[in-house]
Amino acid sequence: MPNPKLFIILNALSFQLVWWAGVLAGNQLLLLSIVLVVSHFLLSQSQRLDFQLMCLCAVIGMSVDTLLTWAGVFVFADTPYWLALLWLVFALSLRYSLVFFQRIAVSLQALFGAVFGTLSYIAGAEFNAVVLPYGQWVSAIVLAVIWSVLFPVLLMVSRGEYTRGLTQESRQ
Repeated sequence: MPNPKLFIILNALSFQLVWWAGVLAGNQLLLLSIVLVVSHFLLSQSQRLDFQLMCLCAVIGMSVDTLLTWAGVFVFADTPYWLALLWLVFALSLRYSLVFFQRIAVSLQALFGAVFGTLSYIAGAEFNAVVLPYGQWVSAIVLAVIWSVLFPVLLMVSRGEYTRGLTQESRQ
């Protein structure tokens, strides 16, 4: 594994690369995203825990996005496989490059989630990665409410607080 600080920087860069690749190229750059996820596990010292928490957080996030799509809040031109990969990388980022959010009050986590989670989707819409049929303002309000709860929950999950069956050695 590289230096822990370098690993955090690589994790942050991976998240940014996957976000931009997905938003700008959709499903065309899936291989890049897959390589970055695999690279994380090749470099990580906590592969088992990272995998378990990544899967749990990503399933939660993908479920929320699926419900929002079914509710008509989101419309995608094609099935957004890139968004599933973005959820995997985002879930991994919660334990590494976004770990500083663990140390702030839940109310601030909710505020940051409401603001930045919402802005991520609004930016995606501006780049035509997603359509927001209810309009930007209604969608922003819906997303802000959801992300004010979702982000603190994902942070709790990424700490391992709601995972069962993890052995003590896998928590390292």
